[in-house]
Amino acid sequence: MNGTSWRVCALVLVLALLVAACGGGDEGSEAEEEPTEAAAVDEDEADEDEPTEEPTEEATEEATEDVKDVETDVPVPTETATAVPTTEPAAVATTAPPGGGLTGEEAIADEMAVGGETSYASYTTITDDTGAIQVEVPAEWNQVDGRPFTDEQGRQLFDVRAAPDLEGFTNTWDVPGLIVTASTEVAQSENEVTLLDELVGPFSGVCTYLGRQPYDDGLYTGQADVFENCGGTETGYLILGAVPNTRAFVIRVQVQVVAERDVEALGRALASFVITGDV
Repeated sequence: MNGTSWRVCALVLVLALLVAACGGGDEGSEAEEEPTEAAAVDEDEADEDEPTEEPTEEATEEATEDVKDVETDVPVPTETATAVPTTEPAAVATTAPPGGGLTGEEAIADEMAVGGETSYASYTTITDDTGAIQVEVPAEWNQVDGRPFTDEQGRQLFDVRAAPDLEGFTNTWDVPGLIVTASTEVAQSENEVTLLDELVGPFSGVCTYLGRQPYDDGLYTGQADVFENCGGTETGYLILGAVPNTRAFVIRVQVQVVAERDVEALGRALASFVITGDV
């Protein structure tokens, strides 16, 4: 399996496993076991018939900056925030996902045999500056920015982002990273679907759009858009729009996947992100 194939399969599998484990039931399991040969053939033929045009380096850099700056304009910090590694991740959900089964992270490890050299050595729990947002990221993603910001419409958004190099994550497709944003004010006029709709166009201009999948982890429900081959690279990108059952606020999670072990980090983030305070 080449580099592009494992990233596509891995990103789609992350979502499929989370849906099946957290709310899909028996029907979801049966559907997952019956892939069609015709679909695989069609996809292969589509890949052969549609040659891609390599973007110039200058165009790729400009497109990357434009895409990732959509309503997430937060200056890159000059100092690295301190995150304390946890040897044993703290429990973030008080309610078990419906339907039982594996969590997202466990499902990825079990089905994809992620481990050893393809895994991160340790993870740490990070928060935004107010402590309202919590999520687990690899300890290597030690540049953390948890500052809230105000969008062009004057709405306040609470935000935390992490990467081994925040500037590289923001401006290129070569560095993995994560952004979690939540807002009560945005929920007054937007929902989990519009959070995705406003980004699907810009991202589709520089990435290959693989489609939208339902999401349910027992605490939050929503949908997720999956992209591949961003900026002419093999990088994948996932954007999740979600809400709690009260719909009191909206959440957007963005994860950039550059290497195989970032798939594990993606699963860990989806299994651990939680809003614990006022946003």
